[in-house]
Amino acid sequence: MPIRTRNRPRKRLLVHLSHAMETLALAKAPRTHVVQLKGSLNGSLKLQSFDVSSSEFDHVENISKALHRLDKGTYGRCVFCGASIGTDVLARAPWAAECRECGHQESQP
Repeated sequence: MPIRTRNRPRKRLLVHLSHAMETLALAKAPRTHVVQLKGSLNGSLKLQSFDVSSSEFDHVENISKALHRLDKGTYGRCVFCGASIGTDVLARAPWAAECRECGHQESQP
């Protein structure tokens, strides 16, 4: 597979991840924590965090999992049955983890 084709999903996922994080950062006031470093790391580290809803967390986690699948070589395959996930589905939601059949079964009572 050419590098250009292989890196396209990664780029799309990273753009989605960046956009999600930027949206969260603009919408929520961050909390700042300063941690003092000791020993040879003398200095301080400034950490910023903010509260997120479960749906916001899930979206970021889904993108992260898709990047992990890309690294493992299983991106574009259903996590349940291994079938190919349609390119139209991945075009709409590059973090998609399941094929139409498994997604349809999961939504049934």
